[in-house]
Amino acid sequence: MNPKTCYDWKPLLLDHASIEALQSPAYRHFIFDAAIAPGCRLLLARHQRCPAWPFVETKFNPNTGRDLPAESYNLVFAWFLGRGSEALDDHLHELDRIESLTSSERRAIRHLFTEWVSNMTQAIVRIADLHHDRIPFRVNRDLQAVDAKGQPAQPDPTRVGAGDIFCAKGLLSNQDPAVQQRAFALLQRAAGLVRSNHDEVEQTAPPPGRGHGMRMLMQGAGSCFARKAFDPAVRSAALDMAAGFLGEVLQAHYNPSTAVFAEYVDPASGNQLPILDPGHANELVGLGLGMIEQLERSPLAQKHAGLIACARRELPRLLLKSTELGYNSRHPGLYKTVDSRTGAPLNSDMPWWNLPETMRAAVRACTVAETASIRTQCLELFRLCHNAYFSHYPNRANMLFPFQTRDGKTGHVLDVVPAVPEGDPLYHANGAFLDMLAVLERISQGGREPAP
Repeated sequence: MNPKTCYDWKPLLLDHASIEALQSPAYRHFIFDAAIAPGCRLLLARHQRCPAWPFVETKFNPNTGRDLPAESYNLVFAWFLGRGSEALDDHLHELDRIESLTSSERRAIRHLFTEWVSNMTQAIVRIADLHHDRIPFRVNRDLQAVDAKGQPAQPDPTRVGAGDIFCAKGLLSNQDPAVQQRAFALLQRAAGLVRSNHDEVEQTAPPPGRGHGMRMLMQGAGSCFARKAFDPAVRSAALDMAAGFLGEVLQAHYNPSTAVFAEYVDPASGNQLPILDPGHANELVGLGLGMIEQLERSPLAQKHAGLIACARRELPRLLLKSTELGYNSRHPGLYKTVDSRTGAPLNSDMPWWNLPETMRAAVRACTVAETASIRTQCLELFRLCHNAYFSHYPNRANMLFPFQTRDGKTGHVLDVVPAVPEGDPLYHANGAFLDMLAVLERISQGGREPAP
C-alpha cells in the first residue's frame, strides 16, 4: 500500500459478525492497518510538513484533505489538547503491536507522540493557570482565551464545557504526580458544575433543552481515571462521580418501557423531548459500559450494585433502539438527529464518529447481554456499522483519514464539520477502535464472556 494515497486499499466487509471472528488476528490486523497505522502515519507526515507546531497537527480539512489557511495556527482548540493527549497516549501503548509500521516509523511516531503529549499537557496546565481552572473552548498562541474571531475573551467561571472534562482526562497522560493531582482538581470542579446543570454549549446553537452530554463525558472520565490515575482514592472518587451521573442520565433521559432515549429534557417539566442523537446515545452506551466494567471490579461495586444491574440490562436495549431509529439503510450510516417517535431525520448529516462509537458500544453490549437474542442483534448492528464506516468514510486520497460528514439524502461527502474545522486528533474513531479491540482481547483471555 502506498502510504501517501492508499488508492489500492480495500475494506474488509463483513457478511456475518461473531465474537470469535472479531477476536481473530485477521480482524485485529485489519483495524490496525485501516485506521490505527494510517492515523499515526498521517500525523507524522503532518508534523514533517510543519515541525515548529508544538501540538498534534490537525490543521487540515478532513472532507477535502486541504490544508487550512495559515491563520488557523493562531487558534488552538483547547479541548483538542485534552482529547489529543488521551488519544496519543493510548496509541503509544499499542505501537509495538502494529506490525505494518516499519521500525523507523515506529521510532519516529513514538518520539513525536511522546513530545506532543508532554507539550499538550503542559499547555493545559498553563491554560488552567491563566483562567482559574476553567478551560476555554479556544485559545490563541499565548494560550489566552479568545472568541471565534480571535479577539480576547473571558470564559464564564460559573460554567462547564466539554473542554474542562477532556482536559482533565488528558492530563492523566502526563506521569508527573503533581499534574495528575491537577487533573483531579479540574475533574472535581467540572463535576460540581455538571451536577448543578451549569453546562456551556461552546460550538453550536443553544440546545432546545437540558442535554446529557456532560454527564455522558463523565463516563469516559470515570473509566479513564480508574485506568490511569496513580492514587487509588482518586480512582474511586472518579468512578463514584461517574456512577452518580449515569444513574441521573438513565433516570431523566431514558424510557425503559420503550428503550427510547431523549437527547434533551425540558428543564422546567423534566419531560423528555422527542429528539434522538443516535451517536450520542450510543456513545453513552460504550462509555457507560466501560465505566461499569471498572466499577464492577472496584471497592464501590456493592454500593452501586443496583446501577450496575440496571446498566447491564438497559444499555444494550438503548443501543439497539437508538440504532434502529437512527440508521439510514438507503445510504448506510447514522443520522445526526432523528425524531425519536418516528425515526424521521431532523438533521440528515451523517458524521463519521458515530459509527465507531456504535461499534465499540455493540462489543461492550455483547459482553453484558442478558439473552442470546440481544447479543445477536448487537452483533448485527456492529456488522452494519462496520461495513458502513469502512465502505464510505476512509479517504484514500488522505491516508485513509475519515471524511467527517456525508449527506444522508445522497450518500455524498459534505464539506461540513460537526464541531471544529480541522481533523480529529485520533480520538473518536481510533480511540473507540482501540477500546473495542481491548475488550475483545480481554474476553479471549478469560474475561467476562458474552451470554451463551
